[in-house]
Amino acid sequence: MLDVPQPLIHFLATMVIQDRFPAYLQTTKEGRLLTAGGAWDRYHFNPLTGHQPVTDQLWFLAGLLPAPEAAIHIPFLQLEENIIAEVHIFAEPEQDWVILLDATAENAKQVLIQQKVNDLSLLRRKQSHGLDQAIQPDPVAAHNLDLPPEGERKFLTILLLKYFDLPKLAGERSVAHPIKQLDTDLSTLSPLIMDEGGLLYQSIGSAIVAIFGALPTTRHPPLQAVVASMRILELLQDHHRFSTADALCPWGLVLTSGTLIIGLQPVGFGRTLTVLGQPLDLALNLYDRIEAGTLIIDNLTFDQLDQMQNILYR
Repeated sequence: MLDVPQPLIHFLATMVIQDRFPAYLQTTKEGRLLTAGGAWDRYHFNPLTGHQPVTDQLWFLAGLLPAPEAAIHIPFLQLEENIIAEVHIFAEPEQDWVILLDATAENAKQVLIQQKVNDLSLLRRKQSHGLDQAIQPDPVAAHNLDLPPEGERKFLTILLLKYFDLPKLAGERSVAHPIKQLDTDLSTLSPLIMDEGGLLYQSIGSAIVAIFGALPTTRHPPLQAVVASMRILELLQDHHRFSTADALCPWGLVLTSGTLIIGLQPVGFGRTLTVLGQPLDLALNLYDRIEAGTLIIDNLTFDQLDQMQNILYR
């Protein structure tokens, strides 16, 4: 065991159990109660009777005592409708110990996180389903972005994808089925964007706009967007190399970053996602400079990536 001074042990123990309402009990190897203490009232149990089988008094310990050699940890055990406990059980040579800590608040956080994950999964399915018709701000985003009514300023990265007519690039007159080709490519690239935490925003002419940083994430938006962009270029380059005589990828990409205003604007009976700011304007202004099979990255996005590399490799 680490040689930690007693004051530090006391401080750390206090921090661990603060607001956790600890309760404990000690039993014989035969499962009879020796001692009990702590905040048992918190868990709504009747007063415990000494020297009696503890499993007759605490239903959740049935089958868990006597304690095995390896300690038992149950992170979330529902004792009542609104009471969730974290349970620890461990053995000593002559007795066993049971510790309860209130985990109601932590369980609520876990439930909220799971709901967010489910919401994001739903958002992805809805977006993918809608690609056959059009790309536009999805009303379901209102349930995932948690934005105030007036909107808010956030650091975002904009990914603009410009679609080039592949046969025209090769000198041919027209595409036999341009919508079908576009839809095929979109069905390929949209999961790559959403896998990296991006949100398909809208379609502007032959350009598709996605944003990174709007959805909950633990990664920096420029890094998410760059990873998604490289995956898109690599996959589409391979796809068109094997499916057409022309090896040129018919998509060009632009990345810009900065602080934008993002909000949910009332439209009809619902709300639609709105993004405003110079990074989006810059991406649109670079539209005419995009070349097929290339990626343009603005200075701020590049600088952000460079800063992150410096932090990671110090």
